[in-house]
Amino acid sequence: MKIILVPITSFKYNETAVLPFRIVDGVSPEGFDNLAKKDFTLGSSSIDKAIQGELSGLQVTSKSGMTGEGAYLALHGIQTLVSDNMPLVVINGVPYMPSSSESQLIGGYSRSIFRAFNINDIQNITLLKGAEASLYGSLASNGVILIETDGATSDDMNTKISYDGSFGTNWRGKNLPLMNASEYKSYLSDIGMTYYNNMETFFNDFSFLSPDESDAFNYLYQYDTDWQSVLYQNGITTDHLVRVEGGDAIAKYDISLGYMRDEGVLKNTFSDRFHTQINSNVLVSKKLEIGATIGLAYMNGRYQEQGLSLETNPLLAAYRRAPVLSPYKSDMYGNLLETYAGYNFGNISNTDFIVSNPMSIIGSLSATQRQYDVNMRTNLVYKPTTHFQLSGIFGLYYNYDQEGIFIPGINNSDIVPQFDAFGSSKNAVRQGINEQFNMFYSLNGAYNTIWNGIHSLELRAGTQALMTSYESDMGVGRNTANDFYQTLSDVQSIGRYFSGYDEKWNWLSFYASAGYTYSDLAHVAFNLSADGASSTGVNTSRFGLFPSVSGKLMLNHFSLLQNAKSINHLTLWIDYGKTGNSRFSNNYGRYYYVSSLYQGIAGIVRANVPNTEIKWENNTKMNVGLDGAFFNNRVNASFLLYDNRATDVLMARSESSLYGTGFHYSNDAAIDSRGFDASLQVIPVYTKKFKWILGGNVTRLVNKVVSLGTTDEFISTLSDNATLITRVGEDPYAFYGYVADGVWATTLEARNAHEGKPLKNRNGVEFKAGDVRYVDQNNDGVINDDDRVVLGSATPDFYGSAYSRFEFRGFALDFNFIYSLGNEAYNAVRRITESSSDFSNQSTAVMRRWTMDGQLTDMPRAKWNDQVGNNDFSSRWIEDASYLKLHDVTLSYTFTHKVWNLFHGGTFYVTGQNLWCLTNYLGADPEFSYSYSALMQGVDYAKVSLPRTVKVGVNLQF
Repeated sequence: MKIILVPITSFKYNETAVLPFRIVDGVSPEGFDNLAKKDFTLGSSSIDKAIQGELSGLQVTSKSGMTGEGAYLALHGIQTLVSDNMPLVVINGVPYMPSSSESQLIGGYSRSIFRAFNINDIQNITLLKGAEASLYGSLASNGVILIETDGATSDDMNTKISYDGSFGTNWRGKNLPLMNASEYKSYLSDIGMTYYNNMETFFNDFSFLSPDESDAFNYLYQYDTDWQSVLYQNGITTDHLVRVEGGDAIAKYDISLGYMRDEGVLKNTFSDRFHTQINSNVLVSKKLEIGATIGLAYMNGRYQEQGLSLETNPLLAAYRRAPVLSPYKSDMYGNLLETYAGYNFGNISNTDFIVSNPMSIIGSLSATQRQYDVNMRTNLVYKPTTHFQLSGIFGLYYNYDQEGIFIPGINNSDIVPQFDAFGSSKNAVRQGINEQFNMFYSLNGAYNTIWNGIHSLELRAGTQALMTSYESDMGVGRNTANDFYQTLSDVQSIGRYFSGYDEKWNWLSFYASAGYTYSDLAHVAFNLSADGASSTGVNTSRFGLFPSVSGKLMLNHFSLLQNAKSINHLTLWIDYGKTGNSRFSNNYGRYYYVSSLYQGIAGIVRANVPNTEIKWENNTKMNVGLDGAFFNNRVNASFLLYDNRATDVLMARSESSLYGTGFHYSNDAAIDSRGFDASLQVIPVYTKKFKWILGGNVTRLVNKVVSLGTTDEFISTLSDNATLITRVGEDPYAFYGYVADGVWATTLEARNAHEGKPLKNRNGVEFKAGDVRYVDQNNDGVINDDDRVVLGSATPDFYGSAYSRFEFRGFALDFNFIYSLGNEAYNAVRRITESSSDFSNQSTAVMRRWTMDGQLTDMPRAKWNDQVGNNDFSSRWIEDASYLKLHDVTLSYTFTHKVWNLFHGGTFYVTGQNLWCLTNYLGADPEFSYSYSALMQGVDYAKVSLPRTVKVGVNLQF
């Protein structure tokens, strides 16, 4: 047998892994990926940023550049339709299930689930993809992320102090190409002629377009404002953590105290976090050990609305606001005043032309959030013998989240009022509280033994229970006396309403596992979980069985390969198992009610037809893998084939209005997810002074709907009438619309489009020269729903990462890339800025618009109100959103010797993040996620793009 010693400091090498109910050393990575603290990217601001691209198979998509939003996580695609599609997160052995709902008050905002944690408090992260995930039963359908924080476990009795700190700046990425003042004036002339009956009336309103320079109001239109630039700032980002650890042979402690501030690239946006983590461990006797971890965090921040709110999203206002206008009012001499300019088009009071002043939104709209977060765990370990161990855990999680937003508009008419059935909302107040309380109990017994030096047996059994409670309360009102009154007590009774929910969700599990190893040659294991959740219906079995079996062969220990000098490690493994998904609302299986306004009074209405036989979703997983290390560990590779089938998947069926509700949930769908994960690390150069390391990973994903019960498809319609289809044989939530094939160039070809007659839209309006040429799929002469086809989906074909590292005498230079290939996106922003259907500013692409007979172009004519449907949901707005990004580049210097008898070691670094992106996507950034919902992936609803960041930082040990 040949033994190769690998330094524990080796890059992306880790001998310690977090596995269910235990932490193990010296394990080989079959069925899971692992990341240790030493390999976190320096300057990572959060857990999701640290694991992005690091764990093969795990897709991590940053939701936006709005501070505090975090990232969407998915393992091997979409495997559910209405349940939670995110992996189960387990922190210190306790399932961590914070709310991932979109804010009901702040448009487009959903906070990061990891926001309360400092990345420097994290010790180890493991992603379970194989058989061991079944030990979490109906929580583990989407994989499991196990996280271990720093704890009081060091064998070093000396008191140690360390400091981790960084300071940097955020700045915006690219601007969208919008018309300048000269280009916009040309567009105004075209759109104006489709709105006004004659040119004289048009020039009476838009007098600044006429040659007459003596008009009294021309001074209002003399500007060329870059509205995007006035919104942004270079924000400061800083993160600091002080740690003290020590103790003696009996009791140990580890205490950290941290502060983080992250200023967004939008002016007046920021988030703060004050955080502490206290760890203690007491050896009561040789057989009994008690440990505790308490994490406390206070977070607050100020934000802006995102999403398709033309009135209050500052980005959309900046894209649409006319460049000829100023952010501020001015006197007749052109001198700017301190008051924001109103939403009217200069002195024109026609409400068809109004656009909110982006500077006013940024400067006066107040959207705030305040959170108190408590995460506690107490564990007890009793070892009566060297082979047997009993352990118990009690965990508690509490989060109090207070949100509020005030939208002004009475004192200064600069933000467009929102209109609904109850009139206009000149100003608005929204306030709410979300409260979550989780309790967790676990009892675990483990037995392990080795006999004859070649037989190893490990047995484990236990039970765990999780009780969660969610409560949300909110109130909305409008039209206070003036903008200085900003509370719900000041709003008018018309349009005022209150809403909320109170939901309890409980889970109980019994589990057992057995593993046998023979002479380091072969290993087999069996796992079984029997668990149930309160989300299932009262008329179905409350408990389900979730078994798994796995086996592996350590091929390099077989006599045939034992003496192969080039093979250091080679393992073939396979597992097959069943997991489930009960992470859906208790309300699906029972009656529940929602708030609704009726004649200005808030009431409640029934929201569903309950299904009392609803049950957990099932997911059958099969993995086959090969892992190896070669040439003195200079080459490390792994390959995993995965085949997942989710059955009994919940789907929402539309019901007749006679039921008084819109949805009925049933276990009718099935979804397949197949492909492979592959990773490779190569060290081309390895000397005492210099090392060069190359590596990366790739995931292939084929994600298809297999069954939808008695139907073949269902359509989801978004707020702007964009449609997504879930159809058998296609990706879940695929984009679904018309195919646009250019623009009708001549009047003659438009008139003869269909058998010598013009094509018509669903309302009987004829398409003319300059209109979009939609493909008439059924050749009936009418463009309607029957002509819609699948246009692609947000599911990538491939995704992963690549990296390169150079090391020389303590210096290191790292390049980390992430990529996604084959995913499409719906660019709703471009649908707005290329509509050519109103008086708002447009993209420079509209300069290619059709203007005369015979013109060949891909941009339709300017036409007020677009009665023909040139901007209907179609392939015009679906783009290839593949990308290759430089996730970060970092230069660092690490020393391990004493300096001035003060520092015992440390690292200095400078890092740049999100500095470069290669993509064909025309939006601000191809990486985005509207929310944690699988439905909304790939939907670009005008969220803030990810900032570019540069930081300098230190990690010092005293």
